[in-house]
Amino acid sequence: MLQPANRLTLIDSMRPPAGFQFESAMAVTYTLDLRALLAAPAALALAGHNPDSGDGDGDAYEPIELIHALRAHASRMTVFSQVGEIALAPSRRVFAFLERTVLPVSAPRGGIVHPKVWVVRYETAGDPEDGRAVEQRLRVLVASRNLTFDASWDTMVRLDETTGSGGTNLEPVGKLFKGLLDNCLVDVPKDHRTRVRSLAKALKDASFALPAGVDGLKVHVLGLESKPSPLPGAAERSLIISPFVSDSFFADVHPVKIDELVSSPEWLDRLDKNLLPDVAREARSPPQQDLDGPGPTSATTLGKVYAFDDGSAFGLDADDDGLSPFDPGRPLVGLHAKVFAFEHQDRAQLFLGSANATGPAFGSNVEILVELTGSVDALGIDRLCDGSDDEPGLRDLFYDYRRGQDKETGGETSLDHHRQAIARLSIEGHVTESGDGWAVTYQTTEPMPEPTDVTIHCWPLTVAGNRRQVAPGIPLEERFETSLENLSGFLAFELAHEDGTLSCFVVPVPLVGVPDCRERVLLKILIGNAERFFRYLMALLDEDPSEAGLIGAIERISGDDQDEGDKPVSLPVLEKLLRTMRQDPARLAGLHPLVSDLAADDALPEGFAELWRMIHDVATEESAA
Repeated sequence: MLQPANRLTLIDSMRPPAGFQFESAMAVTYTLDLRALLAAPAALALAGHNPDSGDGDGDAYEPIELIHALRAHASRMTVFSQVGEIALAPSRRVFAFLERTVLPVSAPRGGIVHPKVWVVRYETAGDPEDGRAVEQRLRVLVASRNLTFDASWDTMVRLDETTGSGGTNLEPVGKLFKGLLDNCLVDVPKDHRTRVRSLAKALKDASFALPAGVDGLKVHVLGLESKPSPLPGAAERSLIISPFVSDSFFADVHPVKIDELVSSPEWLDRLDKNLLPDVAREARSPPQQDLDGPGPTSATTLGKVYAFDDGSAFGLDADDDGLSPFDPGRPLVGLHAKVFAFEHQDRAQLFLGSANATGPAFGSNVEILVELTGSVDALGIDRLCDGSDDEPGLRDLFYDYRRGQDKETGGETSLDHHRQAIARLSIEGHVTESGDGWAVTYQTTEPMPEPTDVTIHCWPLTVAGNRRQVAPGIPLEERFETSLENLSGFLAFELAHEDGTLSCFVVPVPLVGVPDCRERVLLKILIGNAERFFRYLMALLDEDPSEAGLIGAIERISGDDQDEGDKPVSLPVLEKLLRTMRQDPARLAGLHPLVSDLAADDALPEGFAELWRMIHDVATEESAA
């Protein structure tokens, strides 16, 4: 079941059901990469797109499909992220569309907000003329992966709403998100509160189909209030896969025999020797990359401890980039899945989600675990980990753990402490006109941290070259001269320790005084020229709710880049405009403000303004007739 070749991406998991289109979504993640968040509303628009491609120039044009998707969907998403854990991203103007999407949260019991969950609602278009009502459907994704581009091994549980019998209820997922609303560190806008409460109510009323081989399903939300561990106290056989482990889990949370434990050697080395299960006297070398070759035996030995090796280095030990060990931008590789598996007679219990085998995960952190029950044949440990004659299994990447050099348990560094302190400050950005341009002043009422060993710099995310040192111990007040399209509601920080270690992160900042024309100016810059404008227009005109909306449109227009010089109106664009004029004149009316704004800025292709005016006038007359 957990075969190395079985890969499912977030984009694949978010594809709407046939005949449906995106309506709204809410999500929670521990660490957040803004580039990965772009991929969510863009859906298939980013399929095959490498976010690291290009020269990193903030003025580079984004794919037109991405701009379209962001305009259509970003305002209908609510994303909660652990405060202080937004990674520094390249300077991109397009992040402006995400400024109101992200809400920083903290755990009420002093830990971290660690779930990785998506709740997406899709809907059909409906047709009042023939009596078809709008139909809505929910999908819930519970993963061990953050909203990042990490190249790590993770798990994901996908649950779809069903109208059939024998489904399960996911009300606890809704309670999780309502609890996050209560623990936001900013004033939550009304639209976010309305969205979260609406989706939570829908979760309470809906029924979800059970995955194949699963007889029962429960959702356990940890950390919003005091609760005992949901893990069983005893089992005939058990397996725990967890990249992070701690003594407190084995001593306090689950002080029973573990038959098989799989973790990263770096964290196994930190455990108290007396708490570890018995370790084999002789250890094998890590398996080779060739998965077709012989691997470790699938026979279970009681008290075995395994390390995991897929040939990649574990992310937290890499230091060649100078980032601190727990910097939100440090990529994770290798093992990141969390699996708690138990067998009793012919029944199996499987817990998947965000919680590691640590004390804080079952105490102070906010976490989520999905409990699946079924037969050993369907959900048993061997079924999960073993391969077949044709395909290797996850167990082929296990190797006997041999204790290395004892290490002290890694604690919070001064960089981590100061990052959290800055991210928790209430920062506002005040936008004003300044000469021929604009200025934004980022301010706090409380003083900045006053470290003796760390230097602080900040800059608006859109203009990386405009970084400046921040005075410690006094309230932040930094004014940046900029242009309207480069205003940013994301403020970037760099913390540099005197030993050369860095921590870089981003804080979402509400902007006050932003002119209404900002989005229009930004669109003009991002769309850029005739070819991009025509592709954008075709995407809007092709959007057909009967064909999965945005995703269907993007699939039809995606392709190799064409010559992007100024061109006269192409025949496909003219045909589409005339067809829309006859079949759906209201859609042209919806596009008229954008076209008018671009025409006023002399940003339209040659001859298009006159053509549009004629077609729009005819469509308006026919619509009024």
